[in-house]
Amino acid sequence: MEAHPAKAPDLIPVEALRPGDPITDVNGGGQHYKVLESKVLGEGCVVLELESKADDQLRVIEMSFPAGYQVGRSPRHFW
Repeated sequence: MEAHPAKAPDLIPVEALRPGDPITDVNGGGQHYKVLESKVLGEGCVVLELESKADDQLRVIEMSFPAGYQVGRSPRHFW
């Protein structure tokens, strides 16, 4: 039987994210998040309020990214 390579996640720029989007930071360790809020601050900066789940605990964090930074659409829908 032939092995199939793992499918790369669909990439999306952070400025296109909307609340409720499940994402994974493919360039930052592969963590999975749910977008709670997205704010574009001036030119070139996007601040995301994100929810993550680890060890059955939910955590809300805020992270900033340069405009154009790409994240993956997460296949996880665990909330």
